[in-house]
Amino acid sequence: MSYLLLILSILVALFILVLFIFVLGLWMKGVSSMALPGLGLIVSVPLILMLLLFLEISFVLLAAYFVRLIPFARLMFGEIDEIQG
Repeated sequence: MSYLLLILSILVALFILVLFIFVLGLWMKGVSSMALPGLGLIVSVPLILMLLLFLEISFVLLAAYFVRLIPFARLMFGEIDEIQG
């Protein structure tokens, strides 16, 4: 189960990173706000960047936590002496 959660958190972190790079590129081209027509909102791009950065850091930390749950990683970090089958 921890393998599935690790893979899922890495994929979500990768998707958030791609969104972060895309929004950063838009901001560097001069876009200062984005309209979300389905929601009826106009959101500033720096706010979106800060939210995406916070989400990226959170999911990377979550993935690092899930790595610690894998038995082989626990063996590498010295938390257990041998792999118990």
